Amino acid sequence: MKFSQRLPESIESVKRIGNLPLIGPRETERLIAKATEPAGLTEDEIVILLNGLEDSENARVVLEFSSTYSRPRDDEVFLLPPLYVSSICENKCAYCDFSTGGGVRLTAGEFGEEVDTLLGMGYRSIELVSSQDPELFVRQTPFDPSDQRFDLAPTVRYFEILKERIAADGGGMITSNIPPVCARGFEDLKGAGLDCFLVWLETFDPAQYARLHVNTGPKGHQGYRLDSFERALEAGIAHVAGGFLKGLHDWRKEEAILYLFDRHLKERWGRGFSIIGSPRVKGRFLGSMAIRDNLVTDEEYELNIALDRVLFDGILWLQTRESLDFNRHLINTYGGGVVLTLTSSTAPGGYSKPQKTHAQFPVFSQDHVRAVSQLEEDGLTVHYAWDAADLSEAQRE
Repeated sequence: MKFSQRLPESIESVKRIGNLPLIGPRETERLIAKATEPAGLTEDEIVILLNGLEDSENARVVLEFSSTYSRPRDDEVFLLPPLYVSSICENKCAYCDFSTGGGVRLTAGEFGEEVDTLLGMGYRSIELVSSQDPELFVRQTPFDPSDQRFDLAPTVRYFEILKERIAADGGGMITSNIPPVCARGFEDLKGAGLDCFLVWLETFDPAQYARLHVNTGPKGHQGYRLDSFERALEAGIAHVAGGFLKGLHDWRKEEAILYLFDRHLKERWGRGFSIIGSPRVKGRFLGSMAIRDNLVTDEEYELNIALDRVLFDGILWLQTRESLDFNRHLINTYGGGVVLTLTSSTAPGGYSKPQKTHAQFPVFSQDHVRAVSQLEEDGLTVHYAWDAADLSEAQRE
């Protein structure tokens, strides 16, 4: 059974969050400690734990536990910049600035310049990002939204260029944040150099997902997106990474379902998420009536990060949607062993030349050299060049 088939019962289970009697700090401490054991928490226990976080004393217990909890390679930070290939998108997601049109697609030559710029800065682990560009993900006919098949030759070429140049520069790792594809497509991407497949799940709630993806392209089929990790693992991709977009729905319910999803992958495939993403809604959509009741405060965001560190074996990914000062606070309080984005252009072509098109979402502009210096002053070892073996070693056993 794929996770998309399990989702309805998981949705019903997490509806109890916010409606159950609150547990006390002592029970919260027992549950958060149990989460670090091999068996982890049961479905009922994860619901009870997250329901209890409505109480500030229970939240304090989680924050304090997480701040003293040790994880592998806790004094290290792994840098990962995004490299956008295209911002032309047939998905019209309400919260994404690419939905306004006017996107661009990099030529092979322009893409090579972007790669060389990042390599010149020292990066060897790079995230290749693409929108649902119909010229890169060419629909096969007839097209079935529940079994999406594309001609991926144009996309594969970007992977091949990136793989060749990283290999020539000493080796590293390719992560992708691209639209989900079929198992055969994942096999082609693996052959072209893909080490870690990432996809943001946005929100797990089917009603909210449908509301935010009205009249979209292939992304409108939530189940196909959810099951993309299993197709990637079936194709032999070594690592998968996921997370929800904080602020689209009740973050406690989303966290509970992400935990259940991770457990499902472990049960069925022997491993869960290697990286847990932590994006939060930013930009123009913050004022939308569709999400105003779900916006995540800094305090709630920090509590979510503290939980992620304890609940998941995969490592956390802190991003430039948040300020460097906030990310440093999180690392210095709860520990390293995280992926971090410092250099970030969320528009194609923004590294080698001035940005020509609008970005997907706003990021904090920061001097990565100065930022690395500050992290090193904090006692951290910062890696520009890391690979899939490092990612494996940074997992909690």
